[in-house]
Amino acid sequence: MKSLLNKQLAVSILGGFAFHAGGPALADERFVLQYTSPAATDLIKSQGKNREPKFIKTALPLGNGRLGAMFSGGIAEEHLCINDITLWMNTKRGQDEVAQSSARKVSPEDFEKVRQAYRDEKMGSGPDSMESISTKFLAAKEPLGNYGPFTNVVIATGHDPASAKDYRRSLDSRTGLGRVSYSAKGGKFTREYFCSYPHDVVGMRYTAEGAKLDLTIKTITYHKVNELSATGNRITLAAEAKMVRDNMHFAQIIDVDATDGKVTPQKDGSLKITGATDVRIYLAGYTDYLPNYPVFKGRDFRSDSEEAVTAAGKLGYDALKKAHVEDFTAQMDRCRLELDFKPSGKTTDQLVKQPSIELENLYFNYSRYLQMSCSRGAPVPSNLQGLWNASLKPAWNCDYHTDINLAMNYWMVETANLPESFSPYFEYMKVVSESGKHTARETFGVDKGWSMGLNGNVFGFTAQNEHGRRAQQSGHWLAQHLFEHYAFGGDRKFLEEAYPIMKGAAEFFVGHLAPWKDGTLVVYPTWSPENNYLKGKLNKQAYGAAWDQQLILGLFTDCIEASYLLDRDEEFRKTLQEMIPRLSPQKIGKHGQLQEWPEDWDDPKNKHRHISHLIALHPGRDISPLTTKELYEAALVTMAHRGDESTGWSTGWKTNFWARLHNGDRAHKIYKFLTSKRAYANLFDFHPPFQIDGNFGGGAGVCEMLLQSHLRSVDHDAENIGDAAFVAYRKSPDNPKHFVPTVPGESLVDAPYILHLLPALPSEWANGKVHGLRARGGFEVDLEWKNGKLATATIRATRDGSFRVYADGKLGALTSLKKGEAMEWPGAK
Repeated sequence: MKSLLNKQLAVSILGGFAFHAGGPALADERFVLQYTSPAATDLIKSQGKNREPKFIKTALPLGNGRLGAMFSGGIAEEHLCINDITLWMNTKRGQDEVAQSSARKVSPEDFEKVRQAYRDEKMGSGPDSMESISTKFLAAKEPLGNYGPFTNVVIATGHDPASAKDYRRSLDSRTGLGRVSYSAKGGKFTREYFCSYPHDVVGMRYTAEGAKLDLTIKTITYHKVNELSATGNRITLAAEAKMVRDNMHFAQIIDVDATDGKVTPQKDGSLKITGATDVRIYLAGYTDYLPNYPVFKGRDFRSDSEEAVTAAGKLGYDALKKAHVEDFTAQMDRCRLELDFKPSGKTTDQLVKQPSIELENLYFNYSRYLQMSCSRGAPVPSNLQGLWNASLKPAWNCDYHTDINLAMNYWMVETANLPESFSPYFEYMKVVSESGKHTARETFGVDKGWSMGLNGNVFGFTAQNEHGRRAQQSGHWLAQHLFEHYAFGGDRKFLEEAYPIMKGAAEFFVGHLAPWKDGTLVVYPTWSPENNYLKGKLNKQAYGAAWDQQLILGLFTDCIEASYLLDRDEEFRKTLQEMIPRLSPQKIGKHGQLQEWPEDWDDPKNKHRHISHLIALHPGRDISPLTTKELYEAALVTMAHRGDESTGWSTGWKTNFWARLHNGDRAHKIYKFLTSKRAYANLFDFHPPFQIDGNFGGGAGVCEMLLQSHLRSVDHDAENIGDAAFVAYRKSPDNPKHFVPTVPGESLVDAPYILHLLPALPSEWANGKVHGLRARGGFEVDLEWKNGKLATATIRATRDGSFRVYADGKLGALTSLKKGEAMEWPGAK
């Protein structure tokens, strides 16, 4: 492994390497977060106060997709916050199938009362308003609960922070290794941490040179403790998190190998290590959670914890670390951004205080690190804080918000070449599509398909939000990413498994869509997250919001193509094709903007963070400067109204919007703001408070600036991209400001994707290269540019397939590659 790392470090890069004061480089500057002081350790004090601990802003995260740790690097005491992605609390599980969905039973008569309030346009928040009626009849009465912390591990050293010198704390996001070092008591002390995916444990190593280690290791949990004991070299914890029904049980085991030291168990359940120079620590832990609706339990958490920690100890620290580094770097090295900058030598907490290309490069690589660390091989997806939560009362329950946040967490898994990170999302979709069948039937009276509301948990909560102003359907947005995963990888077996979920989402809308006064089909009740209209009336609820209608067209189109590909459901396919022309059109309003609602209610002074009515621009594929000029110009007006600065995740989304609008400098301006004004010292995104979706939105935006592949060629002979590409919206013959959906035909099936090279390259990124971006159709792309122009481009096929390249304003001919073949784009010089 050492030779592999040395080889990697020897590769010439544009920006060089970082050097700590007084010492050599830790690793490649583009991947390393580094500090000269410990993180905050206010974990215990923060509990019960519903506030964000400083720890979460300054400590450094590790994770294997299920098991996570954040370390403070404290001198007198090391604080590690441990998380398990499945540990939820304060809700129910194990009910019957209908009750577990938490859906309200609504009679047809009461549902009609709700819809009548919408047809009557009962605005405001009075007792007969859309908002109040929705709350009365649709809103869930069952508790959602919240994601909870697992344990805290505290390792006391006996060292005086005031006497410590040459302190260093770092995280190498390429290898997934965290390190701490300092001098004290005449010796040098080092620590190393990692969270292993191959062996599902946290590994730690403490060493001393010229001195001895005298440590005390203890574990703390905020939950009910059933057992806490120390025997031999092992600490065993068994506990349970409080639920409204059926408490969640979990275990954690810590094994210590002190080599040349003495390990003494203490009556309080801690371990004392004395006289050692090398201490290896292994931690494993699991909950009883399994994704088996509606029970959601059954894992032998105690035995699994014992088995994992015992296996790690037998393997030994060096072999464990080697397996981890090889596994981690293999995925991190698939995609690498190398912008041109001169290393500043600044620590990360200094670097984040002002914009720089150095920071922007680090932020992108770190976003990929976070993606892999918090979503991989787990039964549930990353949540609002990814994997890392230190609070019993986290903001917004640290839940699954379906009005952007959950989906945004997965925007970059495909483009940034981390497709394995998608599997937890897919596993979650299996659960919510099963639970959502009951919500569709019980609440909305739709017997086919499934529905999901605004909030979710790990126990299949698919009911409407507890407040009627947040009435929402989310199946179309969630299902969008299923076909996207297929589009990038071309895995037919996956499509066969995913198609029933996509079809179920579409079936719900077939039954739920209803004609409005103009005869078009719209979604209602609904809102446009989380905005309001007609200032002063507190209006959030509406009908036929643009984002709903755009997503339904995307969902129906995906289902039609999948139906052709799998050669099934011809009648259902025809139903969708017949319904598409009846969907409410997209409209351009009096200000020249793309309307957020069917009525022209948009306020140019409204700077709201959500811009959901541009979802067809991104992450959708139906608005483009190259194919839909009028809608593109309307999107520009909307973006001008909303402005550039906003919350972390919104800033991330705007980066993607401007990239899709092919304005690289504007996208870069937003990304620059995100990285320097919406990042904590540890580069966690803040809303505020911390939400990880901004990290992933920013990373996705970088990919979109450099490569786009969402347009498709349905006319291979056309030389102009506007003529070649499939267009989802056409101008209405009845109104030039209305754009009606296009019915996709069989020509879209397997239509090659158009690989647009450097569609939004910022002028400040004049020189650079990127390796391993992923394109739809099953291709990987390497790009290098000089003086703002494409220099070289290499396209590799991961499966048999065809594509067309669009670069420098020119559309290339249809090109085919076999799996494993590569080609240099002819237009590159």
